[in-house]
Amino acid sequence: MPATPGTQKYQGESGRTRASDRAARRFAPLPADFTFTVDLEDHGAPGRAAVATRRLLDLLDRAGARGTFFVLDDVVRRDPALVRDVARRGHELASHGHDHRHLAEQGPAAFRAGTLAARDRLAALLGAAPAGYRAPYFSLTPRAAWAPGILAEAGFAYSSSLLPAWSPLAGWPGAPRRPFLWPGGVLELPVPVGRVGPLSLPFLGGMYLRWLPPWRLSTLVRSWTAESRGGHLWSYCHPYDAGEGLVRRADAGLAGSVMLWLNRGPTLPRLEGLLRGRRSEPFAAQLPALREAASVWHPQAAPGRLRAAPAG
Repeated sequence: MPATPGTQKYQGESGRTRASDRAARRFAPLPADFTFTVDLEDHGAPGRAAVATRRLLDLLDRAGARGTFFVLDDVVRRDPALVRDVARRGHELASHGHDHRHLAEQGPAAFRAGTLAARDRLAALLGAAPAGYRAPYFSLTPRAAWAPGILAEAGFAYSSSLLPAWSPLAGWPGAPRRPFLWPGGVLELPVPVGRVGPLSLPFLGGMYLRWLPPWRLSTLVRSWTAESRGGHLWSYCHPYDAGEGLVRRADAGLAGSVMLWLNRGPTLPRLEGLLRGRRSEPFAAQLPALREAASVWHPQAAPGRLRAAPAG
């Protein structure tokens, strides 16, 4: 006898609850305080992105959590109502820049112009300039070491743009793994990574959160917990991680777009499990404490070495 629509809905909800219960147990060793972040991009499919973004907003509402949304300039231009809705629900709006390309590909001049334009458009919409910035692909690498200086000139208080490990897309091996200050004063909040043998993986976001098997995710949780040494925990995701249907991304090609589309089922239960029993506050709300604990990093002097920040 086929299941009725009501039975199918109950079975689906029950399955998601069990999956989030399992995720909550795997994430149990992590700190109680963290920041839930979203890279708000639409990749030419604004309608789908808006539906998926509101799905994430509803998830945060149910958990009583507030997060930080890094908004790409295209989204601000195409769907200002969505951006205002994110702000209305109590979340921080930060900038994801103007152009979803690696920083090194943009170059200093184009990056400066695009970053200022994106900042000003977001400020005009919200009535206040954004405090934070996140580079596409976490592409603040040695080839883009000029970017923090431009962010400081543009008035940004913090960046969340650096992956402190090797990655096939972008990374800065040897960079600090806990929050630090660039010489120009911008606070950097590196991506949390866990170790698996010689690799360090950003396990709390994107395809890693979706594709990693449960036992491997548990290993990475234990690794980050043992090695964090004052690091600030945060997760990241995108609308397409919680969306439906294939979004053909120009920057990923067909094969990459399919990989980003597949295996979306674990995303929301794992995020629900991460939120359970934790408090998520936006980056902006935590800046004073994070800055006070941070030291200045001079990458040219000695990769990975921190110097104490000057008094005052």
